[in-house]
Amino acid sequence: MAKRAFIMALLALGFVLAAACGGGSKPAGTPTPSGPAISDEEYLRAICVGVTQFSDALVSKSSATEITKVVKDFSASIKKLTPPADLQKFNADFARYLDDAANDPTSLLTKKPPLPPDSVRQRLTSKESSVPECKGPTFFDAGAAASASPSK
Repeated sequence: MAKRAFIMALLALGFVLAAACGGGSKPAGTPTPSGPAISDEEYLRAICVGVTQFSDALVSKSSATEITKVVKDFSASIKKLTPPADLQKFNADFARYLDDAANDPTSLLTKKPPLPPDSVRQRLTSKESSVPECKGPTFFDAGAAASASPSK
C-alpha cells in the first residue's frame, strides 16, 4: 500500500515537473472522435482509470513488455472517447503522447504531457472530487499550479 502511494506521488510529481517545463506538441493527423460527446466526469473517469492502471503496472508488472501493454491499452481507450469539443485536441495529443511512450513506458514519469487550455483544465480540476476513480491529484490540477503551454 505504501509502495502504491509512493508511485502515485511520484506520478503526480512527474506530471507537475513536466507541466512546469512547457507546452504540448502539435502533431498532424489528429483522430476524429465519433459518437456523442461524453461528460467531463466520464472523461476524467477514463483518465484516472488509465493513470491508476499505469501506476499499478509500475508496482506489479515484472517486465517492460507488460507495462507497455498497459500503456497501449490506455492509449486505445483514450482514442475511443469522444470528449467535449474543447478537449478533442488535447485528447488526440494525449493519445499520441501515450503512443510515443510505447518503446519506453517509464518515460511517462519524466516526459511532459500535453495539457488542455487553462480554463478547461480548471473546469476538470473542479470536478475531480466528484469522480471516485480520481483518488489523487491528476496532471490537470498539477498543471494548474505550473505554467505550461496548453494544447491548442
